[in-house]
Amino acid sequence: MLDSFGNESDERSTRLSRRQYLAYTGVVAGGVIGGSNPASATSAAAADSGVTEGVFADLVDGNVVAVAPDLEAPRSIDPDGRETPIQDALDVLAEGGGGEVRLPPTTVFERGTIEPPSDTAIVGFGPTVSEIAIADSGIDGIRFADPDGVARVRLDGFALNGPGLETDSGAAISHAEGDTQDLSVSRLVFWAWNDAVYRVEEGVGPFQCRHDLLTVYDCDAGNADGLFEFRSWYGPANWFGTVAVYPSAHQSGENSTVFFTRGGTQRIEYLTMGGTAAPAVHQKWDAHVEIDHLHWEPVGLESTPEAVVRLKGHGPARIGSVKHVTGTADYLYELAYDPYMGSRPARKALGVYYPVGSEATLAANVVGLAAPNDPDHPSFYWGNTGDVDVTHADEETGGFRAMGGAGTPVG
Repeated sequence: MLDSFGNESDERSTRLSRRQYLAYTGVVAGGVIGGSNPASATSAAAADSGVTEGVFADLVDGNVVAVAPDLEAPRSIDPDGRETPIQDALDVLAEGGGGEVRLPPTTVFERGTIEPPSDTAIVGFGPTVSEIAIADSGIDGIRFADPDGVARVRLDGFALNGPGLETDSGAAISHAEGDTQDLSVSRLVFWAWNDAVYRVEEGVGPFQCRHDLLTVYDCDAGNADGLFEFRSWYGPANWFGTVAVYPSAHQSGENSTVFFTRGGTQRIEYLTMGGTAAPAVHQKWDAHVEIDHLHWEPVGLESTPEAVVRLKGHGPARIGSVKHVTGTADYLYELAYDPYMGSRPARKALGVYYPVGSEATLAANVVGLAAPNDPDHPSFYWGNTGDVDVTHADEETGGFRAMGGAGTPVG
């Protein structure tokens, strides 16, 4: 009999747990994401998740279930003996015009990239209960690649695991071809990816995509542009709520840039980081990026970053505030020339810097102005002029304004 990895087995066993999977691949988890016992699920959970008791029973048995109005009955798919059980379930939904794939409260192994069609959802019991493990190396986890575009897909309540801490991978989520519209992502955990966890390829423009809560553990983008990569030059109205990132350098030996963008519009309400996260933001080209609150608390950095936030060129950028708890960088903010667009820094709004404790240090200063700011499109820093170093040797334009002395003193 074949086991979940397609190998000969003397007896039928239940689905491999996280610990068994890690042991099989020679990986030891850091105890960050623990598996859960399907037996702990109750009928109350069935009611909370909006599924019938029959569907719930199939899920507790470890099956993937496709649910859709056009199906006479929910379609139960046993992952044993299947290479791509989740894609198989999505294909069932595609034939009927859409629906939901429900994940069981255990780990499902997928030997291929998952490509959701429009009007479908993949829904689990929660990211420490339902897990998808992409077992093959060098491939993406979930990819949007329809040339005509994909719309109204929902991903919610599961962990998306890469092939292992020391194994090559693709991107966890990839927008590879066509424009993705109205993607909804919530309560997702990414683990053991050695590439970007979220990638938008050049020439692809996702828009109106909403991401509520994303958590990244033990992923290494030291050999990529960033854990979150927006390589394209367009794509409006993409929103992120809370993004929590704790990368490691187990494969590359390098720090991981967290958020890299060179086009489109992205807003993050709260970006919090630990591990080998540096720099936090790298903006290029004409990207429009806004981050309300940024929390930087790295541990074990492989090198000292030139800046925590690197902003190049004329694209608008707004950073609301930065709380710095641990780690050393030369500067908090760096404003620089963008050679690709041939543009000076412009339209930046740099929020207040809040260092906490003795382990938060800047080797040089708060702001490094590495190129003269475009005087027609000034940039602003909510702090004092003494926090700013002019590190370029070009003629100064006065296009950068420190606002610490603005206003009328009162009291």
